[in-house]
Amino acid sequence: MSDYDAARPAQHRKAIVLCCDQGFLKFAGFVASQIFDLHPAPDFDVCICSHEALALPESLLSLPVRLCHLPLPAVLEDAPQSYRINLSSYLRLFVPDAFAADYDRILYLDSDIFLRGGDFSKLLDTALLDGQPIAAVRTSHQRDNQLKQMPEFKALGEPPAPYFNAGVLLIDVPRWQAEKILQKSLELMANQPEILNMHDQSVLNIVLRDNWSELSVAWNWMYSGRFSYLLESCDPFVLHFAGRIKPWNRLNGEFPPKYPEAYRAFFAQHYPEEAEKMPPTASIFASQKFHKKSLLKQWWDFNGLARYISRFDDPYLAIDPRS
Repeated sequence: MSDYDAARPAQHRKAIVLCCDQGFLKFAGFVASQIFDLHPAPDFDVCICSHEALALPESLLSLPVRLCHLPLPAVLEDAPQSYRINLSSYLRLFVPDAFAADYDRILYLDSDIFLRGGDFSKLLDTALLDGQPIAAVRTSHQRDNQLKQMPEFKALGEPPAPYFNAGVLLIDVPRWQAEKILQKSLELMANQPEILNMHDQSVLNIVLRDNWSELSVAWNWMYSGRFSYLLESCDPFVLHFAGRIKPWNRLNGEFPPKYPEAYRAFFAQHYPEEAEKMPPTASIFASQKFHKKSLLKQWWDFNGLARYISRFDDPYLAIDPRS
């Protein structure tokens, strides 16, 4: 694995890492600014990693972010991609090995998340179970049925198993290396690319089947109309705007105004051209049909979500996904 280049040296033995290309840097910068708002003097580094040369606007240069350049490995040239998932997403597979000399613990975050609170230093210190290399949050598709069959396992002819969303990954770097997760991932990508319908997330779930610890949904609440009202009562730390609909591109009233307006304020200060592109935020009453359906869905799903959330007594404790 090639070494990476960084704009500043590592200061701590643990880090939060985001991976993006230049086009998504503004969203990674938004997350980084939220991290430093929550932790003005963190005992961890914050890294934004890319295979491209990144440059933050001058107004963000005061943030003590490590901009890291990780050359795109040639093995990724034929990796599956989609309109939402490009090659920069695969960098999360390479980060633990590339950063192993600097960090023992890494918290990987997608860039399309919104931070509402939480102690990220405490999360970085969370104990993983039984020598497992990562902890993550279960996919929202398994909240009602914790052993719902997922397409990757079905394609392999394997029985159902817990499946995680890869947008938030707590990684124990020495364990990751000891179990050769990168090597196993690359072998899977080379030999069975046709079953990787969720790309690098599929890779990680197959390679780490029954070898990961489960984090509370507080750390990766997948935002959707299905649970949009309940989230205010559950008060998660991290919202994840996964999928094609984001609070900066869908301003027709489906999102509570506070989310698009937070992005608008950030863009106005640091990326004014992006703020100008955003249309006015519509009232939620402009999407009455959407919200009526959401209320019905949440009434229908309430008991299943309550059972799921009740498994977590402490958001800073990882549990067995099969418990």
